[in-house]
Amino acid sequence: MKLPYIGSDLDGTVVKNSDFKILDETVNDINEYQKETNNNFFIVTGRAFQNMKHYIKQLNVTLPVISSNGGAITNPVTWEVYFEHVMEKELVIDLLNYSIEHDLDVSLYTATTLSSLKTAERVKTYKQLYGHYPDEDQPEFILYNNYNELIDDVKNDVHRAVKLMYSLDCETEVEKAQQLKDYLKSKDLYHPSTIIQSRILVDAMPKGVNKASGIKKWAEIMNVDLKDIHVIGDNNNDMEMVSELPYGVAVGNAVENLKQVAWKVIDTIDNNGVGKYLKELISKG
Repeated sequence: MKLPYIGSDLDGTVVKNSDFKILDETVNDINEYQKETNNNFFIVTGRAFQNMKHYIKQLNVTLPVISSNGGAITNPVTWEVYFEHVMEKELVIDLLNYSIEHDLDVSLYTATTLSSLKTAERVKTYKQLYGHYPDEDQPEFILYNNYNELIDDVKNDVHRAVKLMYSLDCETEVEKAQQLKDYLKSKDLYHPSTIIQSRILVDAMPKGVNKASGIKKWAEIMNVDLKDIHVIGDNNNDMEMVSELPYGVAVGNAVENLKQVAWKVIDTIDNNGVGKYLKELISKG
């Protein structure tokens, strides 16, 4: 039996939210699967392409990666963009102006770049977490002094946004996060949210663009049947791909509503759930 392609989420699925690291045994098991299948394991994440470079190298990922919750598909070796769902310029400007009016921390994602204010929480967090990695593995931000500078570059087509992501404090900005979600809903936008460490992360994307649509576009580009792909996730932004794909898998630590729609629930991230699942597939193959 031919072993399937594996499209895996990162955070909470193989990358621990506590320290943004992957268990050594999970790394070993994924790399063993790569050897057995000629690199059939790839990444499907809400992250920007820029801040998964370390994991691409660590897991020997050579197939196109899906970033920004399905907003872009990029070759991890050449950085060639195979697909991007670009948001309307005026919408992006409206969202950035909303950030100014409500004092929000937001980052702008394109297919290959990541833009934020110099003072952004994500910039500080990634420097702390990835500062010890080689320069080529660290996320590269395009940094601005204020949002008006960023808006000017959007107006001048410097950035082709595929997603905006807001970062709010879990303790002090809960009400503000709800107001933001209500605003994004009023704009008819897809706005999945996740909680990682002490932050509420809220995405803003066009409706219809999600990890399921990204997987379907990936399969079209790669000429792969959807039934030959197993997808694995843990959180709300994995809901569409886990529920819509024939083989949608949830890790044991996933949110309950994801486990309820999953084809299969495997062990938790702390117990090497993904690694064990890959070894099971190899043993059956």
